[in-house]
Parts: sequence; C-alpha cells; structure tokens
Amino acid sequence: MSGEKPGQSQPNQSHELALAVLKTAAREGTLSDAHKAELAELLGEGVRPKLERVLETPVAAESSESGKLNPKLAVYRLEYDSLPDAIKARSGWEAIAGRLLANNGEKLKRAQAMGDGGLLVGIDAEGKALFKDKGVEPVMYGFDKNGMLLRIYNRDPEQMKQVQKWADYSEIRGQVLKDGYGLFADDGNFGFSEEMEQVTDHTGEPFVASKNKTEWRVSWLESGDKPDYARYADFYPDGGDVYVSGHVPWHRDVYCGAARLLRV
Repeated sequence: MSGEKPGQSQPNQSHELALAVLKTAAREGTLSDAHKAELAELLGEGVRPKLERVLETPVAAESSESGKLNPKLAVYRLEYDSLPDAIKARSGWEAIAGRLLANNGEKLKRAQAMGDGGLLVGIDAEGKALFKDKGVEPVMYGFDKNGMLLRIYNRDPEQMKQVQKWADYSEIRGQVLKDGYGLFADDGNFGFSEEMEQVTDHTGEPFVASKNKTEWRVSWLESGDKPDYARYADFYPDGGDVYVSGHVPWHRDVYCGAARLLRV
C-alpha cells in the first residue's frame, strides 16, 4: 500500500505541474500573466498561499531591476517552502536567495546546470541549502573512443552507446569536484547521513535507483582522495531498498555513477 491519504494525490500533482510552469517561466526569463493564470488553475487552496508569497512578495535579493520577481528563483522558492519547518529554521529563504545571486548568479547557474534544473532537497546543519540533480538516476560518467569523459544524465541511450570504458570512483569524484559540485557522504558507519535522509524525505523516492526501479544502481559517496575502500549507496531492485556499502575505488561498472551535491 502506498499510504496515500484521501485527497492527497491531486495537490502533489498540482505542485509538480506548478513547478513545471515556473521552470518554463525561468527559461523564458519572465513570469507572464499567462503563466500566473495557469498557476492559479493548477493550485488548490493548500498550496496557493505559498505561491502567492512567492509571486507577490519577493524579497529584494529575488527581484529584478524592475522590482518584479526573478522567475529563475521561483522554482527553488516553492521547493524551499515545501521543506519541513524544522529544516527551514536553519536558514531563511532570503539568505539562500542572496547566495544564489551573489557573484553574478554563480551558484544559481550551477544549480540550474544540474540534471533537469536541479532540486532543492534540504538544508544542512550549517544553514547551507542542499541541491541535487533531479530524479533517482545517478549521473553516469564514461570515456568515449577519444578518451573524453562524458557526463550522462538519465542514462541517455545515445551517449551510453559512446562509452568505451566506465569511470571509476576517483575519476568520477575528480570530475564532480572540477564541475563545482560534491558527493553526498554516509554517516561514517555505513548508514544514511542526515543529508541523505533529507533527500528521501523530500522526494519520497529512494536516494538512488533506476528510473523503473527494476535495475541495480550505485551512487559513489564521499570517501576521500585516495581511499583503499570507497563507499557507495547501493539500490537493490528486488526489495527496492538502498544500503550503504563499499568497493575498491578502481571498480568500473555500467551501474555506478554519482548523485551530485551542491551547497549554497
């Protein structure tokens, strides 16, 4: 049983559709009257007040020169509002928005460059917002025939065909760090860290998995520069569970990738 309460599915679906509209507005660079009308139709009473706060009362850091909401932040603001109050107490939205827009929007651009525009999934103990690639599939890394390291989102079949050799832990970690991201870490005792738990709590999905939940998937976890044994989150399709385990860092596999982390 899913545990879904009566009347619960429609608000969740409306929330997802609202995010899609906001992402379209972000790409177009404006939040038009048409976008607002579509959002008004989608959102029920339980969600509308949150959206009104996002659309009608932007803080200074979120505003464009014209004083209107920066639509590129609206998606993440709506995601922030959906976090538990105890998590939001770690940092106000204004502080997160300011850090996203600092240095000509460097962090905002990095978040938007994540898979499907990235997802704000939580806030760490130091008040930094946690972003990850959207979806359960890890970002895959492999070398093509020319030795170029490819980043593959959602196991794009055309890119998968180009891979001659899959990357190992050190190669993946090195590229993740070079791109300005990081890896999630376990709790130090082969268990989920609080940050990994925030991902599953916020998304309602496994920390890592295959999209259809029928294949093995692995996301390497932060294990240092040159570990003898690297940790990873391992999705078991039989039971649908994810465990923290480990392997030699030079292991290469079509199932091994990375759930990337951005702190803002």
